[in-house]
Amino acid sequence: MTLLTTHNPIRPLPEATASELMRIFMDQDTDALLVGACLALLAQRVPEAHELAAFADALSEVAVPFPAVPDSALDTCGTGGDGSSTANLSTLAALLLAHLGVPIVKHGNRAATSVCGSADLLEALGYDLARASADLSEDLKTRGFAFLFAPAYHPLLGRLREIRRRLGIPTIFNLLGPLLNPAQPPLQLLGVAREDLLAPMAGALARRPTLRRAFVIHGKDAEGKGLDEASIEGPTTVLVVAAGRVAPPQVLVPRELGIKPPPRHALRVADRAEALAVARGIFGGASHPDFRPAVADAVALQAALGLHLHRGTGLDGLTGSLQEARTQIQGGFPLPFAMPEGRP
Repeated sequence: MTLLTTHNPIRPLPEATASELMRIFMDQDTDALLVGACLALLAQRVPEAHELAAFADALSEVAVPFPAVPDSALDTCGTGGDGSSTANLSTLAALLLAHLGVPIVKHGNRAATSVCGSADLLEALGYDLARASADLSEDLKTRGFAFLFAPAYHPLLGRLREIRRRLGIPTIFNLLGPLLNPAQPPLQLLGVAREDLLAPMAGALARRPTLRRAFVIHGKDAEGKGLDEASIEGPTTVLVVAAGRVAPPQVLVPRELGIKPPPRHALRVADRAEALAVARGIFGGASHPDFRPAVADAVALQAALGLHLHRGTGLDGLTGSLQEARTQIQGGFPLPFAMPEGRP
């Protein structure tokens, strides 16, 4: 316990100290009150890149491993926590990208702060969250899509769920999810809900030796609130990560991409049932009764960024890729996994 009492968690922690602290958090013998107090202190400041990387590395050391993935495999994952209650844009974009030939190995969980998490949506669509790693690896080869359900690969985090729930505030663990994909995909589209987290999250990704390229993005809605996704309502800041370096920020503006401002709250969903209906509208295409043009535009924008990561083209020519994704959505597309018999 010396570690927790001799370092002030509000100050930046040395990398070795951060690693040891995470191991203490996971230790069953560590007092839950002490863990909660330390998490509350850490939540009072923005973490630095080396701390995020050290925390993630310590967790990855004890994660259930996943077989090697193609060098073009991509994850679309956000930190969550923006409170926007939008449709599952990154998950829908991942499914579209898989159809467009991009191998997707998505890491995710059930909803924590949103109305419907990636796991909730996929399960409602008929995806088996309990599939074994060997089956998922085969899915990735044959169908181009695998979803890695976070609790199955990070069982030691189970004891911390109740502590985090009792705290009732976002903690460092809200940021670590996108850094903990056990497949360690070489490509990543990572959305962050707060602008001040862009640089630390990008810096943490840059330290990952298996990463080839990443876009770390933060959007603003029509009211200026932060989103953990590219926005069709306001500007989106993009940090490009490649070769262990983070490039200067670039800004995407919807009107410059040919995206018209959507109606107010057009991306929001009230509950899981509505999230599922909106998803089916995207798969069904423009003729489907639940098709929402604004959601289609938002999904197309996320997918266009994923296509550019896959093709290694930076952000140049994004308008063309956006139109490519839009055209596919307009006509509808099938899911990259088998639906249970009798399910619509």
